[in-house]
Amino acid sequence: MKKIAGCLALLLVATVVNMPVAVSQMEQDQPVIYTYVSQFQVPRTQWKQFNDDAVKNFVPVADKLVANGTILNYSTFDNIVHTPEGYTNGSVWTSTSIAGLTKVLDELVKGGPQPAQVASTRHEDLLLQSRMYLIGNNAAAPAFTRVVCQNARPDNPDAYAAAIKKYIWPFATELVKQGVVSYVGVDSQYVNTGTPSLRCLVVSYPNAESLDKWANAVNTNFSKMSKADRDEFFGATVADSRRDSLVRVTHSGHK
Repeated sequence: MKKIAGCLALLLVATVVNMPVAVSQMEQDQPVIYTYVSQFQVPRTQWKQFNDDAVKNFVPVADKLVANGTILNYSTFDNIVHTPEGYTNGSVWTSTSIAGLTKVLDELVKGGPQPAQVASTRHEDLLLQSRMYLIGNNAAAPAFTRVVCQNARPDNPDAYAAAIKKYIWPFATELVKQGVVSYVGVDSQYVNTGTPSLRCLVVSYPNAESLDKWANAVNTNFSKMSKADRDEFFGATVADSRRDSLVRVTHSGHK
């Protein structure tokens, strides 16, 4: 997953230390899930080495922590759509607690930096949170993930989640039930490394055909929207702030 620049306020009193920054009311429907993303810009000659390192060092750690319930799931990925300054490879894992996320890091540190990581020219970590998500029965084996990030209107951030709930969630729920998509969620930053209004719609797919099925559903849904509906939906975000990423999932595990 990427923030817009590549891709919740200071803690002033003791009573709010270690509390998550408030998210909008529309995003408080479900228990919070925290996500850690670690991504690298790896030279092409090191792509195979990066994947080999992940199989040897990251996957065993992640499998163990999924098995004992420390984390909910994990995946490693290769970016499909490359940009000159973008990230090429990475890993992501989720937990119901920040402590769960950091236990993965604690285990990985023991093995030291891996060769392809050392060879990388850029690196970025993201710590995200979500209270708005749909999880399918086939969430354990995603093949692709697409992330659509944009800035919600700073003066009315609730409008973004409301628009997603109104115009995306109905058909997304059906596609999850049908197994067309594995997961749909809305992420915001827990640790701000970009603009606080950044929101990302994350969709995971079990196969490439599902990418087309999702696209067809989106196009069909939008074709039925009135001008007022389209104005409401697109007016919930900052114009021209959208940035996308599409990755191939190379390894994954799920509780």
